[in-house]
Amino acid sequence: MGMKVFSGGKRKKCIVVNLSALDTAGGVVSIANPESAEILITEVLFILGTKSTNASTVDVGVAANGTTLSQTLMTGIDTGAAAARFDNINDAGGSGGRDRTWASTQFITASKASGACAGLVGQIVVNYVV
Repeated sequence: MGMKVFSGGKRKKCIVVNLSALDTAGGVVSIANPESAEILITEVLFILGTKSTNASTVDVGVAANGTTLSQTLMTGIDTGAAAARFDNINDAGGSGGRDRTWASTQFITASKASGACAGLVGQIVVNYVV
């Protein structure tokens, strides 16, 4: 997966990563903190360009490593119904939320929560402040 980091001034930054259609923990996305310090995640966009072939849901969150399922940002994103755009502000779900800290050693992971992610195509955009 290629990662792009864009800077919008001294402190605001953005990461864009393509999604993968893997059914393992961290298999949809696994992003290591690109900074050498704790940062504040202000918004996460999950842009689903193509839905999965079958019914599926995905959880997104901050995790200790790149292979752990976490739902601290978004819970139960419906990736099997239709192409759509989700974010952690309006689509957080039961356990998700906004303005999360991301320690220098942690990862953001997107993981299959249910079903199968085959066919899923899209990007995740992480906006953060250093």
